Amino acid sequence: MKKLKRLNTLPAWLKLDLDSAKVTLTRPYDINGGKVDQLTLRAPLLREVRASDAIGGDDAVLREMTILASLSDVGTKDLDGLKLTDYARLQAAYGHLLRDTGLPDDESEMPAWLVVDLERAIVTLSRPYDIKEMKVDRLTLRAPTVSDVRAATSASNGDDDQRDTIILSNLTESATTDLEGLKLTDYQRLQAAYFRLVQDDGV
Repeated sequence: MKKLKRLNTLPAWLKLDLDSAKVTLTRPYDINGGKVDQLTLRAPLLREVRASDAIGGDDAVLREMTILASLSDVGTKDLDGLKLTDYARLQAAYGHLLRDTGLPDDESEMPAWLVVDLERAIVTLSRPYDIKEMKVDRLTLRAPTVSDVRAATSASNGDDDQRDTIILSNLTESATTDLEGLKLTDYQRLQAAYFRLVQDDGV
């Protein structure tokens, strides 16, 4: 997916909340058997992004259309029929959904959702999730060991993304399927916490 221009103020055609973006199109289209002049995109889950990557493979355009179609509950043929300007509105909305508003502008600053010490990191998620049959709005990662990394590398069969998920599931004592059900921005919070844990400030 190409780099999207960051919009500092929201245009009138875009409405955002925590888990979705509503896009008003320039005109109505025939979509899902009716006339539609708005599309709502859900915030992407990790499993949805990976599924679109698997379908699209090396075709960046197909990967993008697959995820946009999935998140807006329309077909890729429906997106093919949009004017380029309206498709660009969906791209911009998706770009907003990929940004974690909890991240500070200064990358060296510790975000409010993260607490780290030498042995663990506590991550507050953007909303509660069903994890281990409980409603959870935060996850604790223990500091990884060499054996954690080796075991995840062995189990992932050369898939770097899967290796990362296995490591994070072990460190949080969660199932990989639970982590795949996180919003992408919340999964990225876990990744950020992991990198804080493996960063040695004394080196």
